[in-house]
Amino acid sequence: MLSLRRILSVFSVLTALSIAGGTTAHAYTVTGHAECIATASPLAGAVVKLYEVDPVPGGSFSAELLATADVGPNGDFTTDPPITWPAASTGFEVDGPDIIVEVDQNIGGSIEVIYQELSSEARWNLADGSSISLEIASPQAVCAFTPDDAGRPFGQLFLFTRVGNYETANIDCKGSLPSSEGYLRPRKTGPWPPFTGADTDQPFGQTLDIFAWFGQDSAIDYYKLQHCFDETADCSVEANWTDVDTPLPNKWYDKSNVNQFAWHWVPESMGPEEHDGIKNLYRVPYLKRPDVTWAWLDRVGRFNTTMVPNGLNRLRIVPYKDVSGTPVPATSSEILIDVNYGEIVLQVDNTPPVVEILDLKLNGVSTHACDVLSLGAADKVTVVYRVRDPRGHLRSYALEAMYGHDCRVRPYPNPAVDDYDHHALASPSWLGELSYTTDYLGSVYGAGAACPGGGGGPCIVCSGGSYPSNQMPSCAYQFRLQASKRTTNGYGLIYQGIEDTWHVTIQR
Repeated sequence: MLSLRRILSVFSVLTALSIAGGTTAHAYTVTGHAECIATASPLAGAVVKLYEVDPVPGGSFSAELLATADVGPNGDFTTDPPITWPAASTGFEVDGPDIIVEVDQNIGGSIEVIYQELSSEARWNLADGSSISLEIASPQAVCAFTPDDAGRPFGQLFLFTRVGNYETANIDCKGSLPSSEGYLRPRKTGPWPPFTGADTDQPFGQTLDIFAWFGQDSAIDYYKLQHCFDETADCSVEANWTDVDTPLPNKWYDKSNVNQFAWHWVPESMGPEEHDGIKNLYRVPYLKRPDVTWAWLDRVGRFNTTMVPNGLNRLRIVPYKDVSGTPVPATSSEILIDVNYGEIVLQVDNTPPVVEILDLKLNGVSTHACDVLSLGAADKVTVVYRVRDPRGHLRSYALEAMYGHDCRVRPYPNPAVDDYDHHALASPSWLGELSYTTDYLGSVYGAGAACPGGGGGPCIVCSGGSYPSNQMPSCAYQFRLQASKRTTNGYGLIYQGIEDTWHVTIQR
């Protein structure tokens, strides 16, 4: 279904306040009104800019900003101070100014141009008392919606709002932008740039709870939730969209009994269901039964991402109206699909990271798991390992030598000396198969390690010995390699602590 674009109307009247002869500057004031026709709500906060256009030799044009006007809470605007014309730079002015209009709006913390006229569209030599009436189709315009007491938005707007606990405002999922990458990018306080660090650019995995709002005036009865794999399929082709058919449970609170102690929750499925041969239909709880309290007011689907390819997947809804028992696609007069978030894209990644201990060597000679290694001060244990993520979403990794009762070798191997922790945050383009090493020197590691999280008390080791206290004691050792990804299920990170281990005994 083609998403409706918001319609922004600007009606401006240009009036000459004073006219003087010769080259004396004229004073003009522009007044007008800006609103979103989709909801008849004012486009408060937008900025209207008026430019004077002048032809220059060679057939091109120059444009000079004459005035700006802020759109007020009621949608009205007035240029203040008035326009001075002719402007400072002299062009080919005859009779009156030649005006083109631009409208800007703050969207997501950045200023975007939601309407702009070309020089060829200028109103040449605008006479005293003339008016400008513009009806502007603007897919970028953001319209204000005021929720009702139940939290449902007025009007007929539909848009996706959350994936799990994460707002679509913090996900690079804007369906109207071909450049959207579908990653969760949690923001710090303030506008963009987004959050940086180990937890930025989080893809999505496993089963996702998808949340959205249907305006309470939407005249629909059912909807389908559909997905399209954006990386190989042309999502403008209807045949490339597939229905989501994951069950969507809900509960409503039954208060029909006069005895309040008998009130209780009643399970009810929201779909998928079939009506007159149309499968995989879901119901909007507060549109279908607005008289009861629902446990899940705005969850519109559960998207099992393990059933789709890894990569960029699009989600949309297809609304239906019940006509004499037969579901038929709803029309644009019955629901308004938001042009930005009525369709969203999500980056899916359900591949675990590669975590492998490839070898454990004593003085360069390979050993086997469960071997007993004789370790002197001049000896060296080398762990050869590989950590990578096929899709470049590695978050972190660590290699530890553990022994005794919750003891770990201290200090950790030095990354400046050993090839350790070089790709803890591998970039998406890094798909290398290289192996890395960490060396444990017999004369360095093991000095007085404390039990992590154990209140700072001493470790309980496997055995004592007469060797120096800064050497790894005789004990059974677990060399544990762990890695985590940035993939989220909408509530927290998954694929955490994926590990590989190698066990040997060190005998001093």
